[in-house]
Amino acid sequence: MDYEVFIKEAPREHLASVRGVYLIAKLPEVMPREFGRIMAALKAEGVQPAGGALAIYHSWSEETVDVEIGFTIKGVFFPQDVRSGAELHAEGGVRAGMVPGGKVVFTRHVGRYDEIAAAYEAIQSYAKAKGLGLADIMWEKYLTSMEDEPDLGRHVTEVYWPLAG
Repeated sequence: MDYEVFIKEAPREHLASVRGVYLIAKLPEVMPREFGRIMAALKAEGVQPAGGALAIYHSWSEETVDVEIGFTIKGVFFPQDVRSGAELHAEGGVRAGMVPGGKVVFTRHVGRYDEIAAAYEAIQSYAKAKGLGLADIMWEKYLTSMEDEPDLGRHVTEVYWPLAG
């Protein structure tokens, strides 16, 4: 697949999410479960998602990933939990947050998620050719759900990789 890669300004967006460190091999199980849990928390608070699901990748190794899984939301989400932010994070509770936003290298992947590595390679090639540094964080927005489109080959994922600095 040929990727159109370019720099754009991504907006900061309100987010309801959970964050954890997971085995990469387990993400296909973890993500649907966590998306369901987040949607239940949003419904309980009367908050609507503002767009598709997303994942913010904070760090990764060969086997694990520190990922924040969530939905952008309209307005602000105040989870009804009196525990501190640290306790919520430790227990993997649904919490309010922000999508970082800022200047990013962007592309759109159409197809199966297990083929998305090519989109990241396209971004890295673009950055290298332009002499740009990339940050240690990136995120993906999943614009297509299984309910809307059962053909995984037609799913659309936007990839955002902020510039370093």
